[in-house]
Amino acid sequence: MANEFKLGQKIKVTISKTIQRAAARKTLERLFLQDKANTAPLDARSANFIPIPKRRGGCIWTKRVNKVHPLLVCGDTAIVKVTPQTLRDLDSVATFVQLAAAK
Repeated sequence: MANEFKLGQKIKVTISKTIQRAAARKTLERLFLQDKANTAPLDARSANFIPIPKRRGGCIWTKRVNKVHPLLVCGDTAIVKVTPQTLRDLDSVATFVQLAAAK
């Protein structure tokens, strides 16, 4: 299914079915976070975060921004660039997604 796309091409990934496996959910989260539209909440949190380093147990300690996980419900879409790794990832979650060429 994913083999019909060329490397470097942009494709539209749409979730067509409820994700049942935890491993498939992680893979789709990783793919969806490649899209700038899906990383906007994480970027907004990072922009407002001020790291204040402090000494804790003799080491310098800095808090980090918590990662915002996308919900990944049916109908969600992302535009992803095709690489060899994304082709392998898309093949592993092929039962949950539909692929189309992005415009």
